[in-house]
Amino acid sequence: MKKNGFLACLVSSVLLLASCGGNVDKNGWYTDFEAAKKVAQAKNKNILLFVNSDNDIPGTEVGVKTLTESGEFTLDLEDEYVCVHFAFVDIMKVMQGADMNATNSEQKAAEKARATMNKQFAVADLYTVQETPAIVLISKDGYYITSVDCEYTSGSAQGYASLVRAEDKTVSDFVKKVEKTTKGNDKAKIAAIDELYESGTESQRRAMVDLSRKLVKLDKKNESGLVTKHLFSIANAEAFNLITKYDFEGAIKLYVKYAGDKRIAPLDAQALYFQAAAVCAKSGTSDVDRIIGFLNLSLKAAPESESVANIQVIIDNLREMQEQAAAEKTAAENASAEESEDTEVSADSETSGE
Repeated sequence: MKKNGFLACLVSSVLLLASCGGNVDKNGWYTDFEAAKKVAQAKNKNILLFVNSDNDIPGTEVGVKTLTESGEFTLDLEDEYVCVHFAFVDIMKVMQGADMNATNSEQKAAEKARATMNKQFAVADLYTVQETPAIVLISKDGYYITSVDCEYTSGSAQGYASLVRAEDKTVSDFVKKVEKTTKGNDKAKIAAIDELYESGTESQRRAMVDLSRKLVKLDKKNESGLVTKHLFSIANAEAFNLITKYDFEGAIKLYVKYAGDKRIAPLDAQALYFQAAAVCAKSGTSDVDRIIGFLNLSLKAAPESESVANIQVIIDNLREMQEQAAAEKTAAENASAEESEDTEVSADSETSGE
């Protein structure tokens, strides 16, 4: 039995190294967030995400170099964190891809680099990275914990590590909250999930979508009264993922699906139908009637809400735009017809003159 256990452990370790080891650079940084997350879960560590870019705050070059080029920073924190680094540099070049004269291999490499950066952009957005450089602390489950406040002007790796450790209590308290979501009876788990959910911002809750799904599953009869809030959050998280992939139609259908769920409260249904209309408009469609259709569904979902007046104004404006566009089209068609008639008359006159 001991041999089997050892072999299982060895195989597990080899698989982990095979799937994740290649994603670590010589200074101890992962560039693949999902790979780093698997390692964090396997080793029971949290995740440190560092992001720098072409638009870093002026004067932070020393700090960025200290963190990324020596390996001292990641080594100092290796017992507590799996470190991930996103370098959004040469963004325009990466997004433009290879030039027309590039070889096959160069084109593939350029496509891979662009795909990698797009994935990293999505992760950075999920954890609300709005200014760089930035250090974000994330739980092994992928939940946002906190951001580390740094000026990035020092050349001391240990100094930056100490700033990260200054957040130890915040990290510890958060991890305990996550652990509470797995303990006790269903009622206790539901309460713990909602407490954690309420501690985050709207964008940070997208990373907690698995917890919202868990709450909905635990509370099938909606005895807590919290299901509508978490269904709404699930809809937003799932739709956001589709929108980032430019799957507007998928996001629209998803919003409509959740809006029609019997467990959704009227005000939440109203908001979801409105978001379906917003995504429809964002998709660039010329089908104004469809947008208005979603807005009318939004009105009907909660006809007494405070938002009704604003929604009606939007509908009226869209109708007015439709009428104006129709009038302009008719005028253009009439002008074209008159021009055609004038041309025919002129041609007849010339023929008669001959």
